[in-house]
Amino acid sequence: MNFSVERLRIWLLVGAGLLVAVIGAFLGYAHYRAHRFLTGLPGKMGMDIQQETNAFTYSQSVKGKTIYTIHAAKALKRKDGKVTLNDVGIVLYGRGDGSNSDRVDRIYGKEFEYDQTEGVVRAMGEVHIDLQAPAPVGAGAKVEYARGKEVTPSSHVHDDDHLIHVKTSGLVFLQKLGVAATDQDLEFEFNGMTGHAHGADFSSDTGLLVLQSAVKVNGVKDGKPTVLTASRAELDRQRQQVLLSHAVYTVVERDAGPRIAKGERVTAYLRHEGGVDRAQAEGGVSLTDAGGTVSAQRGEVHLSAANQPQAATLAGDVRFATEDPLRQAQGQAQEGRAAFDTAGTLQHVTMSGGVRVHERTRGSAQDAWGERDLTAQGLELAMASGDPKHVVLKDAKAAGDAKLTTLTPAVAGAKARHTGATSSALSGDVLMASFVQRDGGMHVKDVHGAGHTTLWRVSDTGAIATSSGDALDATFRGGGVARGGIGVAGGAKGSRSFGAGGDEIVTAVQQGHVVMTNKAVSKVTAAKGSAGAVTGLGSGGEQKATASRASYDGATEKMTLTGAVQVSDGDSMVSADRVVMEQQTGNAMADGAVKASYSQLTQGAQTSSSAEVVHVLAARGELKHDAGLALFYGVAGQPARLWQGASQVEAPVLQFEQKARRMVAKADGPGLEVHAVFVNAGSLDALGATSATLTSATSANPTTAKGSVTQGKVAGAKRPVPVPVRVASHEMTYSDLARRADFSGGVLVEDGVGTMRALQATVFLQAAAAAKTTKPPGKEAASGAFLGGSVERVVASGRVDMVQPGRRATGEQVVYTAADGLFVLTGLPGLPPRMMDETRGQITGASMSFHAGDNGVVVANGPDGATGQRVRTVTRVKQ
Repeated sequence: MNFSVERLRIWLLVGAGLLVAVIGAFLGYAHYRAHRFLTGLPGKMGMDIQQETNAFTYSQSVKGKTIYTIHAAKALKRKDGKVTLNDVGIVLYGRGDGSNSDRVDRIYGKEFEYDQTEGVVRAMGEVHIDLQAPAPVGAGAKVEYARGKEVTPSSHVHDDDHLIHVKTSGLVFLQKLGVAATDQDLEFEFNGMTGHAHGADFSSDTGLLVLQSAVKVNGVKDGKPTVLTASRAELDRQRQQVLLSHAVYTVVERDAGPRIAKGERVTAYLRHEGGVDRAQAEGGVSLTDAGGTVSAQRGEVHLSAANQPQAATLAGDVRFATEDPLRQAQGQAQEGRAAFDTAGTLQHVTMSGGVRVHERTRGSAQDAWGERDLTAQGLELAMASGDPKHVVLKDAKAAGDAKLTTLTPAVAGAKARHTGATSSALSGDVLMASFVQRDGGMHVKDVHGAGHTTLWRVSDTGAIATSSGDALDATFRGGGVARGGIGVAGGAKGSRSFGAGGDEIVTAVQQGHVVMTNKAVSKVTAAKGSAGAVTGLGSGGEQKATASRASYDGATEKMTLTGAVQVSDGDSMVSADRVVMEQQTGNAMADGAVKASYSQLTQGAQTSSSAEVVHVLAARGELKHDAGLALFYGVAGQPARLWQGASQVEAPVLQFEQKARRMVAKADGPGLEVHAVFVNAGSLDALGATSATLTSATSANPTTAKGSVTQGKVAGAKRPVPVPVRVASHEMTYSDLARRADFSGGVLVEDGVGTMRALQATVFLQAAAAAKTTKPPGKEAASGAFLGGSVERVVASGRVDMVQPGRRATGEQVVYTAADGLFVLTGLPGLPPRMMDETRGQITGASMSFHAGDNGVVVANGPDGATGQRVRTVTRVKQ
């Protein structure tokens, strides 16, 4: 976060309090020293003066050191008891035991009047006061200095940074009340600064000096034009305090323009040895410069003996705002504290109570605004040591429901990979960030979050990814053109970051009880409520995941989950040792002990609650979100396996096309590596066992031939029981909509009583209604569950080779019907089917019909109605 320290430059308030305190203290001191000696002046001159006395000079010494010298060019005691002094000069010397032993104060004026009866001393014209002037050397020089031939203000304002000169008029001192006052203007000068006020009064009893109105001080301080104004100023000498009302302090920076500090009531607490110890402001406290404003109800600053800020506080609805063409920011808190080093350089800032910082930045006036928002109960900022004129943010800590949210605007241009707006957020009980200075600005280097951390991201396509965990660590790239990642204060991957280069996530790691959701935006959306619509991983729904650890790579926008990973979308679930998820596409890759389950892979718009769950075991898997595709892979000696109820498929590769309700099982070598098991629930014992009786019929009566098979069934045969049918092939394609499984690349079919080989085969499963009709006793049907249901018929073709107990048959195609357990074997023109029976030898014909476990065979020598045949016969062969 590029936090603007300049908005919190508390030293503006420090400077205001310091300047007021210095000026007020010297003014009070001047009035105090003046009234003291004006009060004792008649006694020193002698109260019995009744006539004019010229060139009067008097000095007082203690232990050989001059304390003060008084000179009046002329003294006149009038008949009304008042004494008039002309061209008066009073010099007060330092005590000689301190640092000011070589400094003096001088008070002088054209005419003073003293009314002994009323106890009033009045200056009849201008009064000048020089404070902390260089002391004259030698007794003669001291007298000459007191005489002061030069009485104009300019002749006594020397080029001395300690000298303070004050000029006023209408000064009146009330001896009985101990009050000196004037209702006229005051002017003062000090070290290049000039001041003005209208009206003043001073109490010698309380030591309180009041400048009544229109207080203004201006000049150059530290090379910068400075102005201080106040509606009223007070100096309390006993309490060592300076109070200002409606104070405004302005300093003009050469490059930054004016900086202004304001306060309705400002109090400066003075040190006995001089200077300001601390200053307080209440009501309408604000600090403003060309970039923005900081405001609060109250403010306080502590100063060192060298007048450098050491600590500062702003309290009560603290707010700051800044606005310029490329950056806008607003913030608020209940309290802000700042700490400084001995040189007065800002070191640490603490904000507390409903902290919020909102910022908008952009790279140029033509760019859209990027935004970021920080909220927390507390915020701590640590500054790096360096140039005191350029404070650099080093570390930040946000605590108490801390959250940093960013929005990166859309980027136009053919070269931009992403063109839409992106947003992201980091949150946690505590967020700690470090910063680095790059490309002319401050940028986030890394962030550590602890306690209930959350990472939230929205891509430019609208994909939403959210993850939570116990701890979060993120690294950032700031400045320049974004080269990948989701912008936390910068652009989306491939786009230009806003501001002086934004801050974008490079990596992010969450650990401990990680929970993640990912909702990708599908490019192909199935119509709602359409028949056959399914949900499932990769089908466009919201994905949810849990893990021990999540690692995000901003360059690839991939999240890697490890440690007891589970990914689900409500109806489907995948668990693995490791899962990698892509935010943009929603695709995922799973590795290590992959397990998947699908609970809603059923045909039709309505799903039976009794449908059995489809399970998958694999070494790894790939989930394609937009394509609705899931691929599972096995390893050598351990193929991927799928099962639903009693049906199952094993293969090196299992591929689901979930939207099409299609599955492909593939081998990764030349052999028959695909193995499928189906249930033949409609057979009698082993694929429809019949009696050993053979029947025959003539070709002229095919009905009799069909009937002979029926008549040959053994009376009292067993009830149908489920029998597994195993199919091995090189590749299998299953369509749940057609309820058929096509096997190719060589096929081996096995059941309880025989085997069958062919180049290809198709297994047809019963539809949902048929499955309900023929369900085994005591067991509910699968209601059309994916790959569920009993075998309806099997069609095998291409060099068919069948082996059953006691016989072997070959042909080009065989059709097996589960309802009656009948096999019909046919051949090619000129190559009829053949059967070799251990007892009767070889049998051939145009087609053969037989049952497994039944020695009866129906042989047809030609099709019905065929020409060119002398006779059509049906032969029954008996054992």
